[in-house]
Amino acid sequence: MINTKYVVIIDDDGDVTTVAKKLFKKDSAYQFIQTSSEKKEVRQAMLNVPDLIIINEDNLNGVDVAGILVYIKRLEEQSSITPIILVSSNEDKEHRVDMLKRGIEIYIRKPLNEEYFYYTIKNLSNLIGANRCISALTGLPGNIQIENELKRRMASRGTYAVLYIDLDNFKSYNDKYGFMNGDEVIKYTSDLIQEALQKNGERGDFLGHIGGDDFIAIVNYENARKIGRFITQNFGLGILKYYTEEDIEHGWIKVQNRRGKMEKYPLMTITVAMISNKYKKYTSTLEIGEDGAAIKKKAKTLEGSNFLEDRRTKRTLT
Repeated sequence: MINTKYVVIIDDDGDVTTVAKKLFKKDSAYQFIQTSSEKKEVRQAMLNVPDLIIINEDNLNGVDVAGILVYIKRLEEQSSITPIILVSSNEDKEHRVDMLKRGIEIYIRKPLNEEYFYYTIKNLSNLIGANRCISALTGLPGNIQIENELKRRMASRGTYAVLYIDLDNFKSYNDKYGFMNGDEVIKYTSDLIQEALQKNGERGDFLGHIGGDDFIAIVNYENARKIGRFITQNFGLGILKYYTEEDIEHGWIKVQNRRGKMEKYPLMTITVAMISNKYKKYTSTLEIGEDGAAIKKKAKTLEGSNFLEDRRTKRTLT
């Protein structure tokens, strides 16, 4: 499943977690992460950068909910836009109002109405996803989710890969064929990458749209090469439908350059640059971005569509 939604449940006795997992048993887009109310456990769970937080107020082993809220806000800079659901058997009106004042979005009283609980989780997580800069063109997550997913991967113990994907000669295509046709090419590219992930990836894979013709896929290391090569091998099969027969026959297009002269540009190809924590450890998203840009720049010096993996153990690319 591409672009998993992560839900952290602070739940000492586990009864709310059990209900949530049962309700979403057939919806693999959601991954529920249970944690106790102990600070070190909450901190570890928050490394997943959740899309939604649920707190089971009952049986918190004496921990004050207000204290947990303060701790959550301090843990993660993005938590201010992460909605929180509080599940509680406390029927006191003043308590409910106090919790809302402290930043709870939804207060659900026990015993749980399972249908109401299900749609509250689903609708609230969908709403926050829509508000986190989803690309209007491709429907893919934007830069906030990309940043969160990179942090999530760095915090995990698994070996992951980051694929930076963009088009070659896209600007010249836009100059000749116009932005509407350019948008169609971007949507085609998005569909192709999603197909590559569906056929060669696994649950938890992430695909984001950085902007323009730039995409990023964050996947398990073991599948990354297959995904990257699928993209580069299949891009040329579909891109030709966006050109005229004359341009296809020539193998290039003519576009006016900045000096006002007509210049030949090759047909579009695609570049996939791969970095991973297989050969070096990353401690910041800035480091990942810098290495990704460097290996992509090197890949773009090659002709045609290319997949290039960075296997260097040092962060300096020459």
